[in-house]
Amino acid sequence: MGLLDIFSKEKRQAKRLVKEIRTANNKYTPKDYRQVALSYVIEEAKKREPAAITGLLTRFAVNAEPSTEDEKEKDWACETLVEVGRDALPQLRKSLGSAESVTWMHRILRQVVTPDEYKAELLHVLDGFDTEYERNPDRKVQTIVALADVQGAEVVATLIRFLDDVDETARFQTVAALAKHADEQARTPLLDRLVKEESIRVRNEIIEAFAQLGWSTTGFKNKIDELLPKGFRHEKTGKIVKLGQ
Repeated sequence: MGLLDIFSKEKRQAKRLVKEIRTANNKYTPKDYRQVALSYVIEEAKKREPAAITGLLTRFAVNAEPSTEDEKEKDWACETLVEVGRDALPQLRKSLGSAESVTWMHRILRQVVTPDEYKAELLHVLDGFDTEYERNPDRKVQTIVALADVQGAEVVATLIRFLDDVDETARFQTVAALAKHADEQARTPLLDRLVKEESIRVRNEIIEAFAQLGWSTTGFKNKIDELLPKGFRHEKTGKIVKLGQ
């Protein structure tokens, strides 16, 4: 086989891979055809082909029918990328920084790198966000949710900034994440957010967190009584108590 034949074969293979990725990632493609195409992409990804790895990552952005088959296909893609392991990191990092939804990427990353590396990757992504308006905050919110399960004072310090996010869901999930960390460096920032928060859902989440954690409202006590929903009591000690518990 001559050099031109080798180049021609590689060109044909690259062209086929592009076609199969397009078919596998088309939600309107009939299930059987879609899965045949996905199987080809999976085999190429196992060979550490960068384009195939990227093709599998973009599959997570597609919601196909039926939903049970869609979930199965995403599981196949996830399992393959975990098997590829650290060789998928360049494409995975790119997706973490650009994809609209990153929940599947978090799942893969957590199985591919060490806990410290996982923490560093998520913090790097979140550091790239500000607290201003953006059209689709899903990637930011999903990263906040993921960091709820990652321990470390630096994680808490990073999350605190998003208590002032303009997006209500981002603020709500930040409160939930900080409550899960139970680190008292968040106590004063949470109280500050409570007294200026307009969202009832976010306020109630903060109040619930203080009741569960037993944290004092020292410094804010006089501002909180009127914010308590039914079912909570503010004691003289500064503790918020949930009635019936």
